[in-house]
Amino acid sequence: GGEIGININWKCNLDYDVTYCNPKYFFTRLDAAFENSVASKGYNFRFAKYYQSKDGPERRTLHKAKAIHIEIIVSGEAGKFNSVPFLINLVAAFTSVGLATVFCDIILLNFHKGAEEYKAKKFEEVPELSLLMQVSGVVSESASNRLYEGSQMSIKALEKRSNDSGTFSIGRQDTSNQ
Repeated sequence: GGEIGININWKCNLDYDVTYCNPKYFFTRLDAAFENSVASKGYNFRFAKYYQSKDGPERRTLHKAKAIHIEIIVSGEAGKFNSVPFLINLVAAFTSVGLATVFCDIILLNFHKGAEEYKAKKFEEVPELSLLMQVSGVVSESASNRLYEGSQMSIKALEKRSNDSGTFSIGRQDTSNQ
């Protein structure tokens, strides 16, 4: 007897016609691993039939059956491109590396109907003269208020200011207050 495995492997790209989806067949001998075993090789089994004659002892007939055992193993992989899962995976990948905000800004700044409004909120234009004054350190409090007039930064001038960063070093004393 023997054991034979028939492997049928399908690999199909369903974007193309079904006629291109052809299986590949592989044949293997499954009992080859037990070739050096002391047990009976191949696919076989024994069974006995017991009977007793009227005047004699009990007897048996031992049958040794051999057969071919065939296992059919089917495996496969098929796929078709779908834009929705592709876009979901693409957005998830971009989000995980932080590129989502960059792409959103590109779309909103260039292709959206309200791109000019978005640009006005996102960016603040600073006149060159006031920028030079600020870099040189000549900006007064009223000049900085005029610099940020009409923007969210104009509120900053009205807030209380502190030179304290809120942090301290262990073992270091501030000698300026003493």
